[in-house]
Amino acid sequence: MYKTGHSKKIFQLVLLILAGGSIYPLVYLRQNFEATILQVFDMSNAELANLYSMLGIIFVIGYLPSGWLADKFPTKYMITFSLALTAVTGLFYAQIPDKSTLVYVFLVWGFASVFTFWSALLKAVNLLAEKNEEGRFFGALDGGRGVVEAALATVAVGIFAAFVGDGGSDITDTTAGFQAVVYMYCAVLIVLAVVLFFVLSSDEKMKAEETHAEPVESPFAAVRRILKIREVWVLMFALFCGYTLFWAYYYFSGYLTTNHSVTPVAAGVVTVVVMWMRPIGGFGGGYLADKLGKSRVLSAAMLAAAVGLIGLALMPGGFAIGLVYVLVVLVGLFVYVIRGVYWSLLEDCRVPVAATGIAIGLISLVGYLPDIVLPQISAAIYTAYGDDVAGANNLYFLITAGIGLVGAVAAAYFAVLVKRRKVAEAGQAGSEHAAASANTTGS
Repeated sequence: MYKTGHSKKIFQLVLLILAGGSIYPLVYLRQNFEATILQVFDMSNAELANLYSMLGIIFVIGYLPSGWLADKFPTKYMITFSLALTAVTGLFYAQIPDKSTLVYVFLVWGFASVFTFWSALLKAVNLLAEKNEEGRFFGALDGGRGVVEAALATVAVGIFAAFVGDGGSDITDTTAGFQAVVYMYCAVLIVLAVVLFFVLSSDEKMKAEETHAEPVESPFAAVRRILKIREVWVLMFALFCGYTLFWAYYYFSGYLTTNHSVTPVAAGVVTVVVMWMRPIGGFGGGYLADKLGKSRVLSAAMLAAAVGLIGLALMPGGFAIGLVYVLVVLVGLFVYVIRGVYWSLLEDCRVPVAATGIAIGLISLVGYLPDIVLPQISAAIYTAYGDDVAGANNLYFLITAGIGLVGAVAAAYFAVLVKRRKVAEAGQAGSEHAAASANTTGS
């Protein structure tokens, strides 16, 4: 296996972090500019929600094909193509076309940000990291993406404010500000595409050449081969449970305002603090994973997050609000440790390098199903509780915590499987060495 210079690897990792942190904010501008989008495109909340529902479906459908594409083509071309296509589509989006054409914009964005990007990004990081660096590299990927997204969002809000000023009611200024924000994101993506095209691929090409000796399989044969690996199934389940815990973040604001009568401003401050736990959890969790064991750290973080959610669910209204704030932030920290660590377990699954992309797509297909499943569970809970929103919040946290506890067990079991395999391999190696020594003595 080839080794490249440490500084060069770090530089490439930084570029991949920038790519991962820049592509999705453009697609999800709704997070910071929903009211502006509704005003500029003269559309309803329902129409915008339908576009993002379609995007979610495209994502789920696209995970497995994205893995096949990542194995079929060099990740360099996949990532640069994705960034460029997203940016070009964004330039069209910035022209404020008729809202009827936005379905095509989101179709292209769904294709560019998942089909040709997601598995390629994770595979590129996986190929870049040595075995003792996986925790730090994947932790840096998730934590770094959080920093990039927050930094770009800050710049975007500043640009928008410069155009709109204090008023914000004039549609001409609002449109100009929104266009400037989109242009900024597109410019970043285009620059990254060019830089990655010339920087990323040289070492990856060397590594790819070393794997040509592996048998070339059809996608279906590769899927069958991957599904025979027990660790893959456990990782799928752990990812599903860990991502379910992450979804609790979306309910923190409502929980604080409803269950504890916190003002929307205070709730917003707390949720922003939670957002800044992402780089801390990502980098710190990845470092601990490499030092203490990836699956052990993942299991401990899932256990801690689940216990924290149980604590939040059991806290009565009027409880010491400072403690509530601290617990919310701690749960957020552990959730981001989980996000920063779970993909580092991929190397321990012993997936053939030639099928790494398909494995990533397959694991993502199952692991990110909460995007579809959890809204249905949430809707059923809140419908059943009616006006008792606080009770619904508590029940949702308890169900999420229960799934998290099961995930902690799955992550611990993953560690057991890896240990058993290493013991078996050591025993087999010892037997082969003893047999070779006996043959040598006999001769």
